[in-house]
Amino acid sequence: MKGDPMGFGIALVLVVGILLILAVSLAVVLARRVVLPRTIKTVRVHAVSADRVVLTVDAKTVHPGEFGLWLDDAGCHLRVGAVRSTDSLTGLVERDILAVHGVPPAAGPGRWTGHVFAGPEQVDTSYRDVLLETEGGSAPAWLFEPPQGDGSVWAVHVHGIRASRITALRSVPIAQERGYTSIVPSFRSDGEGPDTPLGASTLGYTEWRDVEAALSYAIHHGAQLIVLFGWSMGGQIALQLSEQSAYRERIAGLILIAPVTDWRRVIRNGARRAKLPASVGRLAEWALERRVLSRMVGLRKPIDLDALDWGASPRVSKPCLVIHSAGDDEVPFVVSRRFEEANRGFVDIAQFPEAAHAWEYNLDAVRFHAVIADWLDHAVAPQ
Repeated sequence: MKGDPMGFGIALVLVVGILLILAVSLAVVLARRVVLPRTIKTVRVHAVSADRVVLTVDAKTVHPGEFGLWLDDAGCHLRVGAVRSTDSLTGLVERDILAVHGVPPAAGPGRWTGHVFAGPEQVDTSYRDVLLETEGGSAPAWLFEPPQGDGSVWAVHVHGIRASRITALRSVPIAQERGYTSIVPSFRSDGEGPDTPLGASTLGYTEWRDVEAALSYAIHHGAQLIVLFGWSMGGQIALQLSEQSAYRERIAGLILIAPVTDWRRVIRNGARRAKLPASVGRLAEWALERRVLSRMVGLRKPIDLDALDWGASPRVSKPCLVIHSAGDDEVPFVVSRRFEEANRGFVDIAQFPEAAHAWEYNLDAVRFHAVIADWLDHAVAPQ
């Protein structure tokens, strides 16, 4: 009995069509996970006293260092210090409380973050709010003037994806010690800067244009040199500014903390962390780079991921310090090593012990400050 060639052909076309639809759908879903805001994970706070907090044990709550614990329901922030004890039977950890801002509840959900500062007033009570004008609208920024300094050197502190300006406050104290004026800007998609469809990030591909408004503000208020501090995706933004900004000649150096210098490798690493094949990460890349699919993701235009790869060939033309840890499971340390190798002569790496993503300061603030101070002494011309 002979088969039906036409029927087989139709069946094959249907199967291929279904597989294509599934691939496109999966690509869009995965790409959305890369660029859209995510649900904030909480930790369970079991008890709060005058100087101790008890939490459920997980990788974050037992991480060495100092951290911020937001008790959003009470509008409270705790600065949390060293681990005092852990109990394997109850699954609880007790840590020091170093500072309290607000009135903490007895128990409840909390957000564990790297935010050791509850707000700009915790860095300097004389800070000022300024408003930057960007192509998409107004973007608020914090301005810090140092106790000493002539205003000729400014520092621009750039936060990362799914974060806010508070994240970048950790690098303001060392800039103040150096006598730099600091500005901490917001930008599109971060919840404070201009809105984007669905709150989607473009991974630094367009955000740098908003941050350039901070450089413009600095130049028009006396800056002769600018040092860029970039946290995570903020490192990508800083690199874009060093290459594309109208003020790039005034940029004296870049200090990048756990920077994303290659989004392709970071996306594929995210797939592996989710126990998915690297090829699944490539589907997300495919969606982000295609005009029609990127609109389905929530972007106005596709993202050129090759333009965001700083490790494929020499591109860096400014002195650059990278602070990164081999314990980073979000942006693997090998990404920074590849970045250094491609840009020899411009990039120095300070490797920290096992710290989670962008928690190098939290792990050891003293060393963090010392590494930056030493690097600035030899890499950025004194004024």
